[in-house]
Amino acid sequence: MFPIKISMLYYLMVFSCLTACASQTVVTEEVLFKGEGQFWNATYIYNPDLENGKGVNWIEIDYIEDESSNLDVNKIDIELESRDGLITGNIGQMENRIEGNTISFLVGTVNEETYIEDEYKLIIKFNDEQDVIKLKHK
Repeated sequence: MFPIKISMLYYLMVFSCLTACASQTVVTEEVLFKGEGQFWNATYIYNPDLENGKGVNWIEIDYIEDESSNLDVNKIDIELESRDGLITGNIGQMENRIEGNTISFLVGTVNEETYIEDEYKLIIKFNDEQDVIKLKHK
């Protein structure tokens, strides 16, 4: 009788996991995935309208230090990792905007479907430093 209870418990746990995984919320309007690093604060701005039209979305990174004079977008590389893929590149080669310590740049599609519960890992490499930032909806 004891092994049957263990089997039932196992199946209930698996069913609960499958049900929880299936109940993710699809993003239908603009959502911000944010995170903080040692040198940068970052926001992945997911807009399904922009995504569907062009297959791109914006990332904004804010340099925490007061002076940004030594920030050269041509010397900043990024990696954006999600459950479905990885995007890498140099910000200087992407469409970008700079305003003070904030750099905004376009990235391509990362996930086949984007959910509120998604988490991303953004790695920023600059000036012989590396910042790893976890981005999630807050």
